[in-house]
Amino acid sequence: MLDFHRDFKKAIDIAEKVFEELPTFVKIGISEKEAAQKIRSMLKKHGAKKESFRIIVAAGKNSTKIHGFAGRRRIKKGDIVMFDFGALYNTFRSDITRTYIMGKPTKKHKKIWALLLKAQKGAIEKIKAGTSCKVIDLTARAIIKRAGYGKNFIHSTGHAVRHKIHEYPRIRSKSRGVLEEGDVVTIEPGIYIKGWGGMRVEDMVLVTKRGHRVLTRLPQTLTLNPSPRGRGI
Repeated sequence: MLDFHRDFKKAIDIAEKVFEELPTFVKIGISEKEAAQKIRSMLKKHGAKKESFRIIVAAGKNSTKIHGFAGRRRIKKGDIVMFDFGALYNTFRSDITRTYIMGKPTKKHKKIWALLLKAQKGAIEKIKAGTSCKVIDLTARAIIKRAGYGKNFIHSTGHAVRHKIHEYPRIRSKSRGVLEEGDVVTIEPGIYIKGWGGMRVEDMVLVTKRGHRVLTRLPQTLTLNPSPRGRGI
């Protein structure tokens, strides 16, 4: 099976370690900005040169923003909180998103999350060298649309990432790109509902000749419980 650069693996590992440590400092009352500052510090502590891109910590109504960069809002009980960040290690970048509920998830939280995981899995299953990026995007989009949330999925399904955070090919409905062996792409479906909140899940996937390998191993849980990394999808 095709391997990938060890520095790329390190960039992913660093980001995942910080995600695993979120429960140690993300508490009720902390501000988005304070959480982002701590994430930045911990990325460097674990060996990153810096964060891959501007860290997203979006709580409550701010989670409806695709790029909900950290602000002054303090995290409250019951909030949806979206975390989107990665590590820059040497020249390689990682990019991972998880969405957590500060408290007990409601039926709607669980429903939307399950739908996102289903859409992500469907898209990932299509990944292999020679596949059209358009097909992958439309696969995720169709699953979400059939569930009645098509208008709430308002961005592309993903993008390639390596030395820059957004590289080609882009995984979107109008893309003319085709996946090649060795590409690393993100698959990140999201649903954003005005007045309720937004949720997104994002993992990194290596394209192989006959299929794919999910590189991220971070659990896809809705609660901030410390737990070891698993196999991913």
